[in-house]
Amino acid sequence: MARHLDPIGINYAFTGGAVVNLLLDDPELGPARPTDDVDVIVEVVSGRDYAAVEESLRNAGFKNATDGPLCRWRLGKLVVDVMPTSGERYGLNTKWFAEALQTAETVRYAHTTLRIVSPIGFLATKYLTFTERGKGDFLGSHDLEDFIAVIDGRSRIVEEIQASRRDFQNYLVDGVRSLLAEPDFREALPGFLLSDSASQSRLPLLRKKLEGISLIEIREIRR
Repeated sequence: MARHLDPIGINYAFTGGAVVNLLLDDPELGPARPTDDVDVIVEVVSGRDYAAVEESLRNAGFKNATDGPLCRWRLGKLVVDVMPTSGERYGLNTKWFAEALQTAETVRYAHTTLRIVSPIGFLATKYLTFTERGKGDFLGSHDLEDFIAVIDGRSRIVEEIQASRRDFQNYLVDGVRSLLAEPDFREALPGFLLSDSASQSRLPLLRKKLEGISLIEIREIRR
């Protein structure tokens, strides 16, 4: 995928369920849930910008998908959602997309250099998506599943959130506090881990991480 996007010369970063495994730093964890699509955030300020991106994508071999949202493309059999940082016209809430793209990181994977959203940017975009389409179904939401997987799979995620830019930090702290205030979420928490005893043994640490995030002080953002 990256070899098709890099020559286009657009500012982009991979996100979504496809990058979860790249965001985990705990060697004890197995692969995250499989996903059959790839999400890409691209820098777009205006409709004219996105028209130029679309033309570049077509020249690189991408084709508009006939099903799904307006931002959906296909590259061979691969489904690709190309989500602009300013995507209101496409029915997308892109509140954290620009910030996630701005803080994206470069990683090496399978002899390829990939630009992916940071763990903090990933968490912010995933929690926002859960609040919009999760409908309070904690165990049925892939977005919340990915959100919890990254918290579970990063050894210093509490410290990382505490050290992150204040807008990200405040949003995530408030989000985790809201989750912990829901008895159904607390009851569902074991379901985010595999059922084997080794996986379930991580539950106390996962709870401790969530509690640690909730205790971070929310601070005023000065404009």
